[in-house]
Amino acid sequence: MTPLEKLKLLAAWDTEPVLTETEIGDLLAEAAIADSDGLAPEDEEWMPTYNINKAASAAWLIKAGRASALTEIDPPESGIVTAKVFENCVRMAAIFRDRTRGTVSFGP
Repeated sequence: MTPLEKLKLLAAWDTEPVLTETEIGDLLAEAAIADSDGLAPEDEEWMPTYNINKAASAAWLIKAGRASALTEIDPPESGIVTAKVFENCVRMAAIFRDRTRGTVSFGP
């Protein structure tokens, strides 16, 4: 599994509120860190290493922002309170934020 595929799974990127491919790619790029040899992402010899939990937390915060205005029952009389979407997104962001010490390395 590639880092992008892993992030997509962790962020439930295609579940409402959805994230775009570009957003997921940007979040992964922002979570790039030095590899085990101390090489920075800009280095030609860098082994792709990401703080995937940081990227997932950021993804869930974006989803929370998109859900922040949802406070009604949708569809009417369904019992689905859309404000819960916001609360769940915030909860997921916190879970991944608390795990930001972990990294995932992917080699050739």
